[in-house]
Amino acid sequence: MFLPTPHDTKDAISKYAGFFGMVVSIAFAFNLILSAGGALSKSATIFVSILIGICLGWLSFAVKSKK
Repeated sequence: MFLPTPHDTKDAISKYAGFFGMVVSIAFAFNLILSAGGALSKSATIFVSILIGICLGWLSFAVKSKK
């Protein structure tokens, strides 16, 4: 599913780079959204944002389209 085969180096690099970029962008967006509320401390906001980014990134790579 998420881990590519070892002989596909370019595919592995692009998949990991895509996942990392997705996590960073989602975490940044949620950090901006959650910091406006002010209910959490700054470190808790960053932690929750990164956790949400990892979860949503993993879900987007885990979903397979049925054709």
